[in-house]
Amino acid sequence: MTAAIDICGVLVQARPERLAEVGDRLAAIPGVEVHAQDPQGRLVVIVEPADGRCTIDTVSGLGELEGVVATSLVYQYLEDDEIEQESAS
Repeated sequence: MTAAIDICGVLVQARPERLAEVGDRLAAIPGVEVHAQDPQGRLVVIVEPADGRCTIDTVSGLGELEGVVATSLVYQYLEDDEIEQESAS
């Protein structure tokens, strides 16, 4: 069985007046966790879908949420045992 780990750190800029609403919407997405936010509308988000969805699809969708001004992918970690095993051969 192949074990894969795909984690992304994303900075989300929301309209400050909609910060609470955007935070709630982000937290409702499976595999998305809001770790920090500030009054200027910035949210630090970790994306690690466990439902088999592609992480980048989830990250791309964050920018489409109402009240989100911009998103920036600031970190990605991908580990796939199958790829590592092929490289070692």
